[in-house]
Amino acid sequence: PCDNCTKRGDTSSCVYASPSARKKPGIHHVPTGTPDDMQNRIDRLESLVLSLMTNGTQAAGPSAAHAAINSSRSNSLGTSISMPLDPHRDSIREVEGEDSDINDVAQDIGIMKIDGAKAFFVPDAHWYAILSDIAEVKNYFASHKEQYQEQFRKVEASKQDDASGSFLFKGPRLNNKTEILVTLPDKNAVDDLVKRYFQSYDPAVHIIHGPTFQGQYDRHWQNPNETPVTFLALLYGMMTLALQSYTRAGDEPPEYQGRSHDLSISFKRLTAQCIVLADITQPMPQLVEALILHIQAEHSSSNDAETGILLLVNLCTRLAMRMGYHRDSGPYPNVSPFTAEMRRRVWAFVRQADLLFSCQFGLPPTVRPDATDSDLPHNIFDDEFTEDMKLLPPSRPESEVTPASYMIAKARLISCFGQIVERIQSVTSPPAYEEIMKLDAQLREARTQIPPHLQMKPPSELATVAPNLIMQTYALELIYLKSQCMLHRKFIARGRDSPRYAYSRRTCIDASMEMLNHQATLYLESRDGGKLRSVKWSISSLTTHDFLLAAMIVCLDLYHTSESDRSVIKTSSSNPSSPLNGDVWTQDRREQMIIALQHCASIWESLRDKSMEAYKASTQLRVMLGKLKAQEQQQTSMVGGREQQMRSTNQ
Repeated sequence: PCDNCTKRGDTSSCVYASPSARKKPGIHHVPTGTPDDMQNRIDRLESLVLSLMTNGTQAAGPSAAHAAINSSRSNSLGTSISMPLDPHRDSIREVEGEDSDINDVAQDIGIMKIDGAKAFFVPDAHWYAILSDIAEVKNYFASHKEQYQEQFRKVEASKQDDASGSFLFKGPRLNNKTEILVTLPDKNAVDDLVKRYFQSYDPAVHIIHGPTFQGQYDRHWQNPNETPVTFLALLYGMMTLALQSYTRAGDEPPEYQGRSHDLSISFKRLTAQCIVLADITQPMPQLVEALILHIQAEHSSSNDAETGILLLVNLCTRLAMRMGYHRDSGPYPNVSPFTAEMRRRVWAFVRQADLLFSCQFGLPPTVRPDATDSDLPHNIFDDEFTEDMKLLPPSRPESEVTPASYMIAKARLISCFGQIVERIQSVTSPPAYEEIMKLDAQLREARTQIPPHLQMKPPSELATVAPNLIMQTYALELIYLKSQCMLHRKFIARGRDSPRYAYSRRTCIDASMEMLNHQATLYLESRDGGKLRSVKWSISSLTTHDFLLAAMIVCLDLYHTSESDRSVIKTSSSNPSSPLNGDVWTQDRREQMIIALQHCASIWESLRDKSMEAYKASTQLRVMLGKLKAQEQQQTSMVGGREQQMRSTNQ
């Protein structure tokens, strides 16, 4: 054993790398002894040592060491293929055949950093981790720490006093309901803001029954002192979202000119204070709905992923499950049809929020797919059912547009996405490739069930479509494309070498390119004067995460394709008549991918002073685009030399 293992008292786990490794017959192995690869291994070993220092010698054993070192093959898309430390493992792989590749693909461990001041984990599925093994990217951030910190201060200063995600946990608590009622604007002002809310709310949050709310609203003004605090929380949440819509759309009425943003912050704080005053630990009517509106307001206030919002979503999800929203209320005779239907709407949003915000952080969602049996909401109008009905009217055809249509279509697609996330995030039982393809078929089938008016159409057919309907169409399409990316991403590296996985590689890259094209369109049309300016509520930190994921996938695939081509060209120089690697993109396709990344980098650069994620993304992309350009120049030179060598040989 080595001296380090002896001192640590862990001699049994000391393993030396074999001087040579057996290869599978017929499989081309990429050399692994590059300086970048060695640096990656060193970095991972440093992380392992830090883990041992933090958690003690029992925190990690030989298996952790193997995982840390061998995962240098890829933190995301398979950055390299490393030799195993255990000489016996190759023999096992030869017997197992191609299926053993799945186990290796599924063992990516992500990024974990722990020190005395903080600790964080980024899974391999997160966009930030995808380029983490590229030495140029790592070295850039390592050598520009002061610039990074300065940018962080600049972004934080741009947020002013709107500390997103913090009001519910840090806001000052009011003593009683009287103080909340005193701060409520006069009835005419509240009337206008409530009307604005119903005109501009996100249709994915169709959780308030208009006629029922109107009755509760009228009773409030008749006797405000009898109004439940949860209703006041709901009311303040609606007014907050209404004021935010003025700021986004740029159509503030004279009475709110230049004030809507600051006033929305005040009302958002009051929403949180009402929720706290009502006692969020108790299952009370309208508490989940009020919390949902508060989450939406917090989410709309931030350009980046906020941990506070994730915690709010987790809190809301657990509270909803504590109140039984995850179980369909239809079979329970003591629950009215009206209440059962409204609970389905609320749960549809809670399930979506839990899944999407968890994936934004690369974490498992709170709700497992097999832990809920809530039906989809009915496709009906609010005025078609009332609180005293004994039976709900039949659901209208999904081709018929109602305020619930988008929520239903999104909930069905999210259900399929949730099944995908459940399987690909499994640590102990990763899916076989056959299951991946089965999930792919289910996802494509779910897409066909989207109603015609919400299906993606060519831009030429969208000229006469209402802006809010266009945004709904894009939102559904992005969920579908993101699902494809996450389902097939781990097999991109295999797809460069094996025809068996070529479908996954092409599907993932095509989906990523589609997402980048949509990003360009949405960015253009959401600016001042654009068709989507008034409804850009859908362009949020969630969609930002999706676009970042797509950009990193395209970028890294180009990088490794170029590295593979260079290796093949170098190898073939000794045999000029040997063919070049055929499993590559055409030159036109490569140019499309480069142009998409350049455009993407420009978009992130325009947003870097308001978003740290935009800053990090634009920096990473510029570093990688420079690397790709250098690779292309080197390949051109190498190909020219190869052609000259071939001419000399023929002479």
